[in-house]
Amino acid sequence: MKDNIYHLIEKYLAGTITPAEEAQLMAWYQDHNQTDVEWPSENADEEEQVRLRMLLRMNQQINTPVTRSGTTRRLWYYLSAAASVLLIVGFATYFYYPQIHRSTRPAVIARDVKDIGPGGNKAILTLANGDKVVLEEAKNGLISQQGNTSVNKTGSGSLLYNKEAGSAAATIVYNTLSTPYGGQYQMTLQDGTKVWLNAGSSLRFPASFPGNERNVILTGEAYFEVAKDNARPFFVTVNAGSGAPMTVRVLGTHFNINAYPDEQHNIVTLLEGAVKVGCGQENALLAPGKEAILNRTSGKINIKDGDTEGAVAWKNGYFLFENEKIESIMRQISRWYDVEISYQGDVSGKAIGGSLSRSKNVSEVLNMLELTGTVHFKINGRRITVMP
Repeated sequence: MKDNIYHLIEKYLAGTITPAEEAQLMAWYQDHNQTDVEWPSENADEEEQVRLRMLLRMNQQINTPVTRSGTTRRLWYYLSAAASVLLIVGFATYFYYPQIHRSTRPAVIARDVKDIGPGGNKAILTLANGDKVVLEEAKNGLISQQGNTSVNKTGSGSLLYNKEAGSAAATIVYNTLSTPYGGQYQMTLQDGTKVWLNAGSSLRFPASFPGNERNVILTGEAYFEVAKDNARPFFVTVNAGSGAPMTVRVLGTHFNINAYPDEQHNIVTLLEGAVKVGCGQENALLAPGKEAILNRTSGKINIKDGDTEGAVAWKNGYFLFENEKIESIMRQISRWYDVEISYQGDVSGKAIGGSLSRSKNVSEVLNMLELTGTVHFKINGRRITVMP
């Protein structure tokens, strides 16, 4: 019986198993806990890796409906508690013990390269006079006085703009907060609006908001919690210098804007409240749970049900992919790890679903993606090559 199970495991991992054999393997798996999953090898590292891959793929089959097209793989959504324990043990073995020769196909990711850590709180604040402040190097406390507003770096590593009590209205002065690839930052504007800026993004804003409107300009991605003020609507202008600038008008609400220049669409996802999205003659009103998708080429806006969890996953510390194309996934990895992406072979049409922590080193993230069997990777310095 065990010899037959070993044979079925091999066929399952190779993708050559028949439906009848798969049903037999699934029935056997459900009758055994993970301690019964064995592999006929003297190499303990290889055994852990095979057990890990097997449980990962079998749990996706047992717990989720999966199309048989072979173009989509899933990562973590429905792993059982037992499998999760084994995953922890398996990855501890896989990442921290030296690699030795495998009888199965060797891992593509080299172990002798210097690993790349995740991004963190990094940003540059450009003041009204052009001075630049590298925020991760700045001390906590007062950074600058901008007009009638003080700019402070908090103990939690964020920016806080405070209008000085009793100060008279001053000339409007603008600041810009920019995050590099590998950086993100959080700030509170003078009106109490909170903004989280993702990697490779910038926000231009007045140090204080006089008059009847509140206006900011965004490039890249940001999550907003706009302070409610019925008398002064809040406007976000996106891609201001492009042929299809987009505006988002709110009074007080929570929403995410994804508008990177290398993406085909601008996406506004609404979590609560209401927003009005406009581009030229196109206008749309969003309800909570909906998203507006602007095609920057045509200028057309499409409204659909939004993935609110996925839209703010980056702010909450993880990647969340929902049948996402490999190219889109790698653009996100490029921004967060500040790496260059190249392709060797055709990976178009391949997609992955699941969630991954953004606090892991890049090799760990790539290894988890490799376990889906969809793509493989090679790291050379800060360049990641993607291969089918």
